[in-house]
Amino acid sequence: MKKQWVMMLVLTASLMMATQAKADHVRIVTGDYFAPFTGRDLPDGGIMTEIVRRAFEIAGYDHAEIIWRSWRQGYDMTVRGEVEGTFPYAYTPFRARSVLFSEPVASLSAFGWYAKSRQNFETIDDLNGAALCLPLGYAELGRTSQMLATGRATRHAPPDMRTCFKLLGAGRVDIVVAPRSEARDSMRAAGLELDHFGHIEEPLSTMPLHFVVGLNHPRAGKIMQDFNTALRELDESGELAVLLSRAQY
Repeated sequence: MKKQWVMMLVLTASLMMATQAKADHVRIVTGDYFAPFTGRDLPDGGIMTEIVRRAFEIAGYDHAEIIWRSWRQGYDMTVRGEVEGTFPYAYTPFRARSVLFSEPVASLSAFGWYAKSRQNFETIDDLNGAALCLPLGYAELGRTSQMLATGRATRHAPPDMRTCFKLLGAGRVDIVVAPRSEARDSMRAAGLELDHFGHIEEPLSTMPLHFVVGLNHPRAGKIMQDFNTALRELDESGELAVLLSRAQY
């Protein structure tokens, strides 16, 4: 009887250790071609990938595994609770029905890009009736959201930003909505000349970027609490500012 009791204790302890080990490993999904924040070809996977890894390290997790999927697939995996989170995402009320948002990690402005050979847009007010390109899965924010909601502009939503700039170069859309860094990288990836394009000086939107966790994940609240606590520590120590300063955006 005593031997059986000891074996039960050992088995229980083993199960607890296995559960703890599993809890200390997180799988995080993100997408590609969003420099300087995420990208398989970027140093450390991009500046926000590095920040997310560092935050989970500070939070005491043994390993934060980064996996790469399309933006739509990665977000859907997060909503279903199949991974511990994804990044970077801007807040929208629609998304907030499905995911928890961290405290802001970084912020980013998106501009209206045009082909210089076709039309020179000087202000946002010049965009009445324009065909805007914003890839599938990208949120409609700020002035972009207002123009689309009121019918002042229409949206084209191809799979990625490279395709948006190909459409812009071909004259099939009037404006591409993109941050400077992502726009430049997308032009290069599309084989286009950067000096053939310009952008309106006033941003269409300025958006905080977040780490998000699906509400369907059984540990959603704990994961987000751990991440936010670690992010505050990164901020207060000055390490977050140092990491962000490496990205020229």
